[in-house]
Amino acid sequence: MLNVGHAVHEADWNFKDIVSPFTRIYYVTEGSATVTIGDAEHRLSPGNMYIIPAFTRHSDACDALFCHYYVHIYENVSGADNLIDRYNFPFELPGEPLDLTLFEALCRHNSSMALKAADPRIYDNKTSLIDCVRLNRQRPVWDRLESMGIIYQLLGRFVKEATPKYDTKDSRIREAVFRINSDSSAAIRIDGLAREVCMTTDHFIRLFKKEMGCTPAQFIIDRRMMQAMLMLSAEPLMTKEVAYALGYDNLSYFSRLFKRHTGMTPRAYRESFNATESK
Repeated sequence: MLNVGHAVHEADWNFKDIVSPFTRIYYVTEGSATVTIGDAEHRLSPGNMYIIPAFTRHSDACDALFCHYYVHIYENVSGADNLIDRYNFPFELPGEPLDLTLFEALCRHNSSMALKAADPRIYDNKTSLIDCVRLNRQRPVWDRLESMGIIYQLLGRFVKEATPKYDTKDSRIREAVFRINSDSSAAIRIDGLAREVCMTTDHFIRLFKKEMGCTPAQFIIDRRMMQAMLMLSAEPLMTKEVAYALGYDNLSYFSRLFKRHTGMTPRAYRESFNATESK
């Protein structure tokens, strides 16, 4: 958890092209606003909950009173226990009385974690993210567990209505995906994965592409690039350290892959999070 609080806006919640490495969950208490994702404009209304997953490009707009609870969640995609990355979530859910109670309790328990400003350019940058991640990791385990228990209850409401991103019926492909997700930093070999699930390499590649819509090599690269985006935006590591941590000994090759995936070099991507820190 990075931030949590209750925000009151008077036509000042207007921000364009937001892309964050963390997930947002809202509970609207009063007024209305809109969130635009792609070509779809969604209206946020009182009594409803909303979720915006990490790295979802969106724009916010309101022209009058708008009040909502918010919580920002940073989830490392490296690991088999990641939750948010596994599902396609509905954007909106009708809120329940318990949801409001949970948000109120989360805010009371974490009053120091409220945003100091609503503008994403102020809080959504490398320095701010690193500080939030560091401070949260320094909290006592019992303290983090109390807050995470509430967050899991809120997420559970969305998971109940979600659909799996990787909906494969073949248990061998599920096992391979689990293996890849368990450690995106490992030097995973396609032939090794095929042996683990008792298949020939060619048959494994064909079945994986049929079930997942991409080759296992591309899936592995996508997972590593997602992890690289998180590390570059929220970890105090040099680019070469990020590359090595993800299994790339050749920094130039890593940089080319990253640019192909994001349209920016690792340095440019990192600097995009720093560009607004002084504004």
